[in-house]
Amino acid sequence: MMHTDSIQWQVEVDKKDIAYIVSIFEGYDNLAVVRTVDASRGIIELMISPDYLEDTRKLTEALAKEIPFRRRFARDNKQ
Repeated sequence: MMHTDSIQWQVEVDKKDIAYIVSIFEGYDNLAVVRTVDASRGIIELMISPDYLEDTRKLTEALAKEIPFRRRFARDNKQ
């Protein structure tokens, strides 16, 4: 189901880091909702409110310096 009121990014991470990433986003007062798409391949989806897009972008850039974190594609026009 595609949510029209949010922006979805799919991200590839090491599967061992999924729980850590979920806890980070929960700690930031649910800046984005994290959904596991394929745990065996380490693919997660971030569902982001447009109001938090820039903050989410900054957080993912910071995470990418700490752990392998690669955006696969975005379902928005603001990649």
